[in-house]
Amino acid sequence: MRLIAPMLATAGELPDTTSERPWSFEMKYDGCRILASVGDGREPVLWTRAMNVVTGSYPELAEALTAAFAGRGRIVLDGEVVVLDHGKPSFGLLQRRMGVAHATKPLQRRIPVTFLPFDVLALDDLDLMSASYLDRRAELAELDSILQDVGGLPITVPPHWENQTGKIMLNSAKSAGMEGILAKRSTSIYLPGQRSRAWVKHAIRTRSSVLVIGFVGSSRSVAALILGAYDAEGRLIQVGSVSSGLTVSMRRQLREEFRPLERPSSPLTDPSAAVETFPGVQWLDARLVVDVAYRAHTAGVLRHPSLKGRRFDIDPQSVRWDLLQ
Repeated sequence: MRLIAPMLATAGELPDTTSERPWSFEMKYDGCRILASVGDGREPVLWTRAMNVVTGSYPELAEALTAAFAGRGRIVLDGEVVVLDHGKPSFGLLQRRMGVAHATKPLQRRIPVTFLPFDVLALDDLDLMSASYLDRRAELAELDSILQDVGGLPITVPPHWENQTGKIMLNSAKSAGMEGILAKRSTSIYLPGQRSRAWVKHAIRTRSSVLVIGFVGSSRSVAALILGAYDAEGRLIQVGSVSSGLTVSMRRQLREEFRPLERPSSPLTDPSAAVETFPGVQWLDARLVVDVAYRAHTAGVLRHPSLKGRRFDIDPQSVRWDLLQ
């Protein structure tokens, strides 16, 4: 069976939508991109963006696809696998499933996954990739009706929006605590394996102030910063690390500023509770505050942080982790 490579979006600002150039919008879910094939008399197959077959990682999804569509011709879906925690996707919980080759029943019950198909590429052996986005969405709506009739399956077709502005959608995503927004040209076809400007992804990044509690580097330059903050009980904890956003001049300047702050041991209240470990780390007194932008925080760690600059107007003792959440 031929596996289809997923179409990829281009990162950027959300486009203006007009009647002449219509766009549709979807929420961007914090999960794992998965394509799935079912029907045509074969067992379901699930694979990743990297073209790795992961059917054994999510057997409950394979069973659900069989229950809904086994008697039909080949159906290929593109979507996102998520773990919902109080209704919101949790990447931290999903990570406990992503590295498991064969998920056991107890693991499936403890960390249940949900498949959110947002596109259909083949339907009853008919290739839909040359059809428009809205036409494919219409076919997906018909499949959603079948899923609803079966009921109780861990597969849900997420909504999409037409005739909206990027600003309205972005505000909605922020209010819902989502990862971002995907804008898709309503007339766009599916281009397997290609990154296209017909799909635009816009991530929502939170900006916060954190402490620099250590670094990795040399005697003349900094490679990465170790980040910390105080929790609600006043304990200094580690919240991740950052290297993105460090320019050459900043790496050298920070190295000089760090010299009077160097210390022989970790400043963390409980060094054994460090969420990340680094070989050759040089610890610092927690006196320097920086701003970082990040997508989310998972299991006590900032995800995809990027350094934005120093903060001289914030008391280091006021940098609180519980206020970042």
